[in-house]
Amino acid sequence: MTGIADSLRLTGRNVLVTGASGGIGAAICAAFRECGAACTGVDARPAAGVLACDVGDEAAVAAAFAAAAGSRPLTDVVHAAGVLSVGPVAELAHDELLQVLRVNLVGSFLVGREAARRLPEGGSLTFISSQAGLRGAARWSAYAASKAGVNRLAESLAQELAPRGIRVNAVCPGTVDTPMIADAATRLAAQQGTAASTIRDGYRAGIPLGRFAKPAEIGAVCVFLASGLASYVSGTALVVDGGELSG
Repeated sequence: MTGIADSLRLTGRNVLVTGASGGIGAAICAAFRECGAACTGVDARPAAGVLACDVGDEAAVAAAFAAAAGSRPLTDVVHAAGVLSVGPVAELAHDELLQVLRVNLVGSFLVGREAARRLPEGGSLTFISSQAGLRGAARWSAYAASKAGVNRLAESLAQELAPRGIRVNAVCPGTVDTPMIADAATRLAAQQGTAASTIRDGYRAGIPLGRFAKPAEIGAVCVFLASGLASYVSGTALVVDGGELSG
């Protein structure tokens, strides 16, 4: 094994990141680039430097992989695309449920399948799952169910792709300070007749470290999982939640 500093230098690696317009996805791209990797970001909401990709569409996913490969093989994939759903299960619309499953679970399968077809020996595949995939909560039923499926998918692919030297993991963030969490707090506050700040304060109170994660902290974990420092890490759901699930 090379030295620790050398293991974090990812020069020559070529990474595809989905959900790259979001807070976590953008931070993941920045982290890989800081370590010297080439990085292609895709998202359903294209932006400057971010290509369009609907992860629930298999043709779009294949096109994104082809664009990321370019003139050199793809070596790593981080699937960060996802959508949120919060609210009482009795009021959950069928269409909203299907959209959550289409993006969060079917999208993960399609990205994972394309990664299995393209990644070389020594490659890595990381799914951004959620703490909600390990422990359900009231008003988070559809989202938690979709993320639990992502964790099982990661475990299955870790076993299937291990003979080819490809490592597969899931990252399970807790509450990260992103627009998605702000939107969730606003929705929950409206449903419960309270203020979004009250919802946020309640979540913060349950975190032993006393604060939300920064997107860059999730990006750093993704770099670790793709690096030589994690050469024997596969099939895990790595919790990054400030100690919340320890309570």
